[in-house]
Amino acid sequence: MQLVLQRPAETQAAFNQYVDDLHNPASPNFHKWLTNAQIGVQFGPSTQDIAAVKSWLSSKGLTVGSVTPDGMVIEFSGTVKAIRTAFNAPIHNLSVDGVSHYANMSDPQIPAAIAPAVAGIAKLNDFNPHSMAHAKLSKTATARGINGIEDSSGENYLSAADLATIYNFNPLFKAGITGKGQTIVVIEDTDQYSIDDWNVFRKTFGLSRVYPFGTLTNSHPTGTMTCTAPGANGDDGEAAIDAQWASAAAPNATIINAACRGGSQFGGFIALTNLLQQANHPNIVSISYGEAEASDGATENIFINNLYQTAVAEGVSIFVSSGDEGAASADANRTVATHGIGVSGWMSTPYNVSVGGTDFGQLPLGKTGTYFNTTNGPAFQTAVSYMPEIPWNDSCAGALLSAFEGVPNTGATSVCNNTAKFGTSLRTTASGSGGPSGCATGAVATGTANRGVVSGTCAPYAKPSWQSLLGVPNDGVRDTPDVSLMASNGFWVAYYDVCWSDPKQTAGGATPCTADPAAWAGFGGTSVSSPIWAGIQALINQNLGVTTGVGNPNPVLYALANAEYGNTGKPSCNSSLGNAVGSDCVFYDVTQGDMAVNCTGTHDCYLPSSTQGVLSKPIAANSPAYGTNVGWDFATGIGTTNATNIVNAWKAYVLAHPQP
Repeated sequence: MQLVLQRPAETQAAFNQYVDDLHNPASPNFHKWLTNAQIGVQFGPSTQDIAAVKSWLSSKGLTVGSVTPDGMVIEFSGTVKAIRTAFNAPIHNLSVDGVSHYANMSDPQIPAAIAPAVAGIAKLNDFNPHSMAHAKLSKTATARGINGIEDSSGENYLSAADLATIYNFNPLFKAGITGKGQTIVVIEDTDQYSIDDWNVFRKTFGLSRVYPFGTLTNSHPTGTMTCTAPGANGDDGEAAIDAQWASAAAPNATIINAACRGGSQFGGFIALTNLLQQANHPNIVSISYGEAEASDGATENIFINNLYQTAVAEGVSIFVSSGDEGAASADANRTVATHGIGVSGWMSTPYNVSVGGTDFGQLPLGKTGTYFNTTNGPAFQTAVSYMPEIPWNDSCAGALLSAFEGVPNTGATSVCNNTAKFGTSLRTTASGSGGPSGCATGAVATGTANRGVVSGTCAPYAKPSWQSLLGVPNDGVRDTPDVSLMASNGFWVAYYDVCWSDPKQTAGGATPCTADPAAWAGFGGTSVSSPIWAGIQALINQNLGVTTGVGNPNPVLYALANAEYGNTGKPSCNSSLGNAVGSDCVFYDVTQGDMAVNCTGTHDCYLPSSTQGVLSKPIAANSPAYGTNVGWDFATGIGTTNATNIVNAWKAYVLAHPQP
């Protein structure tokens, strides 16, 4: 288990300011990154406080392990009886959906003697986060399935060459900006099932021949937290997605699958904690897992926030999937939202880039023109150009789907409620996620009766100073996502191809990787868009020539977006233009569609009649949670990007803001 410590208020304020200064080109501390140990010496809890906490743990019969060098986590262990006695937190064995778990039945209590130095226990249960991957839909569960339409080439899987064409990577690759010399870590709780799957992906899609320096390794980082090899498990499909599509975006980069066996803590966080203690830690991280803020609880959210803040203070850039459940993160992987609006606590901190998801919109927007060829070109490329984008939304509650069908999105004739015509396969929360940091709305996903008690009541994150842009609401809290990329699992036109051959996971979509990629596993989800953005950051770093990282990318991302959107937006960069979009766009502004999902109950659900409503804020007609607009929005953040233009614009920004 992990006991999460806390700094004195004045020390935390000083650390916050230092981290801000690290990202301020006008500050003398700009990019003066610290080591993990230096953070502990300069900004950690006092050695006396740490010693007092360790002594108290030992006095209660608990076994005290190591303290992280930044001074923020003590690893400890003990029997259920000792935990109950020390923290007044009985732990029970549970059965949830037929699966055995353990969890605490009351909130751990911290004694007054050590309370000033202790935030709490990160977790006292073994409920793991969910991955942000969604398998390719069957045709009956797509917009095409219920209305019988097709684009010019039918169903389209995306190859690496398609990604490079749509988001304009090719000029970078031709110029030698390929990620060479950069390392991307994908944070997992599983090993890769097979490195050969990654090799087959690269060979089939023409990467290994042209970009021979890319590598992939499994890693079980050592450090103060106990890390044992997890082996390949039920999440190895997620690991395959992350490694393969990070490599598609940065084909000469080194990819590391960092994983530990989890227990009461997610194994990937153990791996990241240990990685940050290494002298030559990688500078780019992608995380494709999540859990609702309210389900995490206060202490786990503090643990995550501290972990990411330490990372950016060391120069590390962290990209995290925004989620795959619209604004209903407590209802992931469900057929209906019932707990109201909430976001994932894994991506809502101020110290990570939250990566949302889009779909291609030429069909629902009625855009004519050829966007996919009907036959494969070299490296299985079929994409012709950039395409119109809309928020990724598999739900029957989406306004674009309703408009396409010519029905209202609520009431008996809506797609959600007219089961005689549309069936029920589109009742789902699957969609790109975003929303305001909150914690107070709704409830824990599975309730305290069968999931135990999360630690404390969490508060929303305050709005970071850099999050100021056309469209960002003046709500005083951290809003997500920051950016997006294509994340559909085939709802309108396309999905991502993945070589995943684990024979134990055929029910999850694994299949032998034959010479025909059309027979491979297919996926969508923000689990794909996050590692691609991590790959883009690798290209940015290579172009800058940096070896120590750039820390939190958000201050520069929002600065570049402000330069493009200004006070009114940039019409030539409206994503709806598709292949007529401007060639100078750094970002593509997604302005049509929403990520609203179907709902029931009284938590943020507009349900005027029938059985299925639309998640809304406020609870009223025409207020889907959430829609798009010019500039930033909850559905897609700043928008998607032109890879070549953002790499070049980032360097121009750096040159225009020299360090003192």
